[in-house]
Amino acid sequence: MPPNDSAEDLSNRARRFGLVIYQDRLIYDAQPGITDELISKVEGHCRGELPDELKLLWRASFGGSVDYDLEIELGDAIVEFSFTELFYPGSDGYRDLTGWIEYELELAEEVAHEHGQNFDGRLGYLPFGGFEYADRLYICVEPGPDYGSVHAWMHGLPPAWVLRLNDDRAGRIADNLPSLFRRLDLASDPFAATEDKFAMGGNLAAIVEKIDGEDRDLSERLRELVRDAVVDWPSALANGSLAVKPRHCRLAMRDAIERDDRGQLLRLESLGCSFQQRLRADGNALDFALALGRIDTAEFLFDRGVRSLQAIRNGARTAPAGFVRRLLESGAQPSALAAKAAALAGFHESAVLIASALEPDERARFAAELDPDKAQEKWKAIEMLRDACFAMDRKP
Repeated sequence: MPPNDSAEDLSNRARRFGLVIYQDRLIYDAQPGITDELISKVEGHCRGELPDELKLLWRASFGGSVDYDLEIELGDAIVEFSFTELFYPGSDGYRDLTGWIEYELELAEEVAHEHGQNFDGRLGYLPFGGFEYADRLYICVEPGPDYGSVHAWMHGLPPAWVLRLNDDRAGRIADNLPSLFRRLDLASDPFAATEDKFAMGGNLAAIVEKIDGEDRDLSERLRELVRDAVVDWPSALANGSLAVKPRHCRLAMRDAIERDDRGQLLRLESLGCSFQQRLRADGNALDFALALGRIDTAEFLFDRGVRSLQAIRNGARTAPAGFVRRLLESGAQPSALAAKAAALAGFHESAVLIASALEPDERARFAAELDPDKAQEKWKAIEMLRDACFAMDRKP
C-alpha cells in the first residue's frame, strides 16, 4: 500500500462495493452500521452490556455475509463449522437477529421452568451469526470470567452421516470476537481453478473479480487480503514445519488421502504428523480414507498400524469383504447401521460379515426391523441381508 493510502481509505473504498474489512477478513453484503438506539434495544435483552468488540463490529457492519472456513474443536471432534451469516434485523435467513433473540428467550424460559427457577427475561449469551438452523455462534454478555468470549453450537446430523457430528454440541471456541475472526481461513485459494464446488471463498473471489473492472488497485489489494487467509500447507510441508501447525497438517493429510498420494503420506509421517490424529469429527486417517472410498490408501494405512474402532461404520459403503474381515479382526466395532449401509451400497458379503459380528440379540432385532419393501429401489439387497441374518440364528 502506498504511504499516503491509509487503511481507512482502503476500507472506505471497499465499502462502496458492500464490503467491510474486519480483522483482515472481508464481510460482504455488509449492512449499515448499528445506531446507539438499536444497541440499547439489544442490550435490553442481555444480562450485561454488549462487549466493545461486538459494538465495533456492528458499527462497521450490522450484519452481512461471511465466506471463510472455520474449523473448530467441540469435545473430541474436529468439525467444520458453517459461519456464513452475521444476523441482523430483517435479514432473509432462517431467522433474523430479532427472531433468534426471541427464540433464545423462549428456550431460556423453558429451561428455567423445567428447573423450577424464575427467568429474568434476559440472555447470558447473545446469538450473532451462523448458518440457517444448524450452526450458531454466541457471544457471552453476562458479567464474569466468560464475558466477551465466543461459543459455538452445532446441530447433530443423523447417524448415517459419517465423519460428522451425530449429536448436538456446544463449546467455547474463542476468547473474543477479534480472535474468532482471526481463526477464519481458507483451505484453498479461491482464485485458483478447482472442482470443489463447496470450497469457501468463491463469493469473495467473484466480488473481487467484479471490482477489478471498476477499481483495479482496490481489487488487487482485496485479492491480496483474501489470499493472506489461505492456509499455505504446501510451504509448511516443504520447509518441514508442518507438525507444529495442526491445521496445516490436517489439510495436507486430507489432500494426500483424497489423491491417493502415498509419497506425501510418508513425507507427513516422517515430519511427525500422526495418522492417528483426528482429521474430521472423531475420525483418523484410516476413517477418512474409508469414508472417501480410497480403499488402497486405507489398506496402506492399516498395514502401517493405523486402527480405528469406528472403521467399520465409516467404511461400510466402500470396503470389500476381505478388508472388512481384517478390520473386524483388528477390533473395529460392527453396527447394524453399517451392515445395512454395506448392503445398500452393493457389498452383500461385507454386510453379512458385519451382521455376523453383532451380538445375537442385536442381530435378531436388526433383522426384524429390516423391511424389504418392494417400493424401495434396493429392496432385494435388504431382503438378502435379512434372510442371511435369519439363517445365522436359525437353530439346527
